Amino acid sequence: MLSLFFKKQKHPPLYYLINPVSAEMLGPWEKHFPAFKQVIGYSSLGSFFLRNPNSNEYIVLHPYKGAAKSYGSHKSVNAFEKSVLKEPGFEEYVLRPDHVLAVSQVVGELPQGHIYIPQPYPFLGGSDAPETYNHGDVWVFSHIVAQMMDL
Repeated sequence: MLSLFFKKQKHPPLYYLINPVSAEMLGPWEKHFPAFKQVIGYSSLGSFFLRNPNSNEYIVLHPYKGAAKSYGSHKSVNAFEKSVLKEPGFEEYVLRPDHVLAVSQVVGELPQGHIYIPQPYPFLGGSDAPETYNHGDVWVFSHIVAQMMDL
């Protein structure tokens, strides 16, 4: 009897939580969400997690869509992570684990401070296929997408 053994693929991170930094790091996006003064993380595919430090409301900025969605107030970053980032629907539709895995198999692991970036960007006609990705600095990415969206 022939047995096949499959080595389980280590799944790359879907997101990174960071020590809060000023939303100024996002460049032109900051002026569109003035109450959200802190960036507390970002996804491997380029969404940003912002917090209003006065109300503890969290939003997720989707640069390719030029929009953000509120996920309400949470007592802490850990509470936000537990109720939003680890929620199966959010994970499937925003963080896209299968896509991140496929991209990582083409591009490799991400260096610190980098995200996966399709070329060309989807809003410029890119296919979003794993083989079209590379990686780049997360903060440079936010500035470039804002410029291309004429913010």
